[in-house]
Amino acid sequence: MKRLALGLAMSLCALAAVVPSESRADGPALRIATEGAYPPFNMTAPDGTLGGLEVELANALCERMKRRCTLVAQDWDGIIPGLLSRRYDAIMATMNITPERAKAIAFSVPYMVVPAYFVAATGGGIDGTEATLAGKSVGAQTSTTHYRYVEKHFGKTVSLKNYDTASNLLADLKSGRIDAAITTGATASDWVKADASKSLQLVGKPLVDAEVFGPGVGVGLRKEDADLKAAFDAAIASVVQDGTLARIAAKYVDFTVIP
Repeated sequence: MKRLALGLAMSLCALAAVVPSESRADGPALRIATEGAYPPFNMTAPDGTLGGLEVELANALCERMKRRCTLVAQDWDGIIPGLLSRRYDAIMATMNITPERAKAIAFSVPYMVVPAYFVAATGGGIDGTEATLAGKSVGAQTSTTHYRYVEKHFGKTVSLKNYDTASNLLADLKSGRIDAAITTGATASDWVKADASKSLQLVGKPLVDAEVFGPGVGVGLRKEDADLKAAFDAAIASVVQDGTLARIAAKYVDFTVIP
């Protein structure tokens, strides 16, 4: 599988317009925020440019909507507040559609479904069950559905630690400062494949909980932007129907993301 290199994550709370779409400018320019630190879905190269599945997909959607777009990087914790304060117009950052988030923002129809997994040390005896995780330290990125999943299912039996970025989560997992981590299946798979020492492994089965993870990943939008939601919904339907989404996804992951 092809992978774009992950460079230094952008400074927290910083915004940088780095990836303009080549789509025709038939309407006002759109600014779309992504985290830039969650490979293979969104990542930042050493030269500061954004890449990944969602960046490529965002440009494809803008072409379908005939809108000129700019991708900007925003740290995860501030990504919804930034949308509400009109720093950008949409979010494409592997954000699952959940009832809690839907209280604050609107979502497009799902454009992707991504399973979650636990990752732990090879041979460490952790298999993803409560019995093997009891008393262990588990890491998750803060304000994510992965964090909520551990809170809901293991909150009373594990020590749950939160991280601002996936790269910092991985660093603590590799150093042994936590016993296990939870993240998307694609990110977890990348971690394991990139680990030359074979010290990490996926453990257990794909994690399923419709209440926590919702129907899939959607474009985050302000509730008052009904026309923009309709435009994204139509564009998503178009890239799914003609196979564009499947072709983009195949460059980055080895499983289907089609909702």
